Amino acid sequence: MTERPILVMAGPSLPSKVRNRSKRFEWLPPATAGDVAALLDDPPGVLCLIDGLFDAQPAPWHKELLMLMAAGTVVLGASSMGALRAAELDRQGMIGIGAIYSAYRDGRLTGDDEVALIHATERLDWTPLSVPLVEVRATLIAACRDRLIGPAQGRELRAAAMAMHFSDRDWPALQRQWVSLGQCDERTAEAIARAHVPLKQQDALACIDVASRRPATNRTPPPPITYFVMQLLDAGAA
Repeated sequence: MTERPILVMAGPSLPSKVRNRSKRFEWLPPATAGDVAALLDDPPGVLCLIDGLFDAQPAPWHKELLMLMAAGTVVLGASSMGALRAAELDRQGMIGIGAIYSAYRDGRLTGDDEVALIHATERLDWTPLSVPLVEVRATLIAACRDRLIGPAQGRELRAAAMAMHFSDRDWPALQRQWVSLGQCDERTAEAIARAHVPLKQQDALACIDVASRRPATNRTPPPPITYFVMQLLDAGAA
């Protein structure tokens, strides 16, 4: 019997150059509302939810993830939308992987904008066009550990980054902001940018590694089929 592929919903967190090319994986675009529910007709053995859309399009619903898990699919989440949903649904059986998931689970991160970024289309390999705040945080922590900056200075730089809209938050803009506010000089700002910690990619790769070892199915009680779920399923079938 042919082994079913592991489905991965990913985009900017896992560009093609770092993706596992094994036939064990089938790569799907970032998830939107209804994409997970569409898998219910033929549930996969394992689904890795990495990236999802939530600004221009509605995000995947919690209910559709619960329904897929009830159908027997092992659902893992990491990095971006997957980390958010896993932190919200880990008590219902979703498996969270990585530092970002852990931070959301423990309440050290709370806002959706921590993982938000703008990116190119699939044709351009989902190339990130901004830097998620969670990676700015990780980079500033690394800069403190390397004694490039001090802890108090790191907090000031982080606050300035948090004040920016996620769509404006790229390294050139961050450098200009920090320098203009007198929080660091140009040389230090450039050094911080060069030390960028790709935390979302690291967590996504860890999720793929866990999925490749096929965790045991953790079936959860099936959720009720509500009117809103039926609307979602009907929209996906249209």
